[in-house]
Amino acid sequence: MQLRSTTASLVAVAAVSALLVSACGGGDGGEEKGSGKGGGIEGAKDGSSRSPGRDGGSDEAASGDFRTSDIELPKDLKLVFDWEKPGDPEKAAALDGAADYVRAYMHGAVEHDLADPVVKRHTVSLESAGEFARSFANSSKERGTRPTGTQRQYREHIGDVTDGKLVEVSFCVNQAKLYAKNIKSGKVKHTEESPSSYLHFTLVMEKENPKASPWKARAFEAETKAVGKCRD
Repeated sequence: MQLRSTTASLVAVAAVSALLVSACGGGDGGEEKGSGKGGGIEGAKDGSSRSPGRDGGSDEAASGDFRTSDIELPKDLKLVFDWEKPGDPEKAAALDGAADYVRAYMHGAVEHDLADPVVKRHTVSLESAGEFARSFANSSKERGTRPTGTQRQYREHIGDVTDGKLVEVSFCVNQAKLYAKNIKSGKVKHTEESPSSYLHFTLVMEKENPKASPWKARAFEAETKAVGKCRD
């Protein structure tokens, strides 16, 4: 497996993260509606919003199941993974790691935390996947917003595992129902579906120890306005 240029990826991630924030309602236009909840981040610290996690003793989760996670997100932020679990256990675990990376960068954007320990736990240090997560969190912080609504992940593709520790995972992302909530006012800026709603992500997932360690996101690339690849 030939890794993509880390330098080129790092140059692009800040621009991509700002574009994604704008695409999910952070830019001009759209209808603002009150949440009735004030400016709080409801559910961000609420254990009841937790999916069945790896700490819950699930055998399926322990073997790598993207449908479960111990990452907590607000109740009004839903990540849908329309993926099939691979039969190969390493590919299943890598796909599980990719799902948790998506949850992790969303967690950082909710918390406005550029040093989010959840992001650190699910990314390889000093690589573009972590840089994108930090840039996404910073863009949300600068705008005074955080994600709300639903983001759907689908049409996954998993490459061959190389040396027991590297694999490429790609998938489509639909943000048509993902919006931005203003932290101070609690208002949600709703936007209409557009070509910007469709994205295509490519991750390089890595295991530090081929025998034991979890899969973490190393490299990140995003194709914006990926209507041809991703529109249903």
